[in-house]
Amino acid sequence: MIIIEISGGLGNQMFQYALGQKFISMGKKVKYDLSFYNDRVQTLRQFELDIFDLDCPVASNSELSRFGKGNSLKSRLKQKLGWDKEKIYEENLDLGYQPRIFELDDIYLSGYWQSELYFKDIREQILSIYRLPKEMNEKSRKFLLRINEDNSVSIHVRRGDYLNKENYRVYGGICTNCYYKKAIEYMRKSIDNPKFYIFTNDSEWAKMQFKENDMEVVECNNGNNSYLDMFLMSSCKANIIANSTFSWWGAWLNSEQEKLVIAPKKWFNNHEINDIVCESWIKIDSQGEI
Repeated sequence: MIIIEISGGLGNQMFQYALGQKFISMGKKVKYDLSFYNDRVQTLRQFELDIFDLDCPVASNSELSRFGKGNSLKSRLKQKLGWDKEKIYEENLDLGYQPRIFELDDIYLSGYWQSELYFKDIREQILSIYRLPKEMNEKSRKFLLRINEDNSVSIHVRRGDYLNKENYRVYGGICTNCYYKKAIEYMRKSIDNPKFYIFTNDSEWAKMQFKENDMEVVECNNGNNSYLDMFLMSSCKANIIANSTFSWWGAWLNSEQEKLVIAPKKWFNNHEINDIVCESWIKIDSQGEI
């Protein structure tokens, strides 16, 4: 059995679940550990994959205890004594894509697995799982109609939590004004009459930055409806993403045959990896250089 830890926000959960689907396509039994969301002191995040119509078999406490996970007395004892470490594989972000995990069995996998290389060959299956939701608020539905009619380009700007000291050390200074300026310039040269739709967790800031007539800030989704922004982004003809798994999925789920996606050349400040950004995507650095 393969047990995969589900953790983080929606984008990371989608990577982790997609990895499990790859193992299932190989004929292996997969279950998921959702215990990350039980500790409200540890995280304010919530399990969000239930927005999709998917099957997510959850590992029981007895199954988790075999790997020294879970809250049982047996698990806590194993954790204290350091037993069964060989049954746990923790992702090393500095290694990037780690295909050796597909050679493993009877293992607990902990990590984010942020690369399409883990499931690229089952893309159609993943697309069938992560489908545009039927239920949308009226404002989102109206934006979707316009996005489908326009030569629409999504721009995702992640601020908010990315500005706190700890997160800024990891993610800050990458998607700069120079990055967005060059990306917009590239899109204008490549697409006739583009219409830019800006998605962000800081709409007031975005309104001050993106003022041109062909730009509009989308601000109809927040809180429990935030996931709808991902699907509006995926419906655009082209995408400019941030170093955020949320907009990564917005671009990856875009089914345009010859879609144009621009992504930051660097994803983290503290890891030198480049497997996150898909090979066909245009990469621009923080200085606006391609």
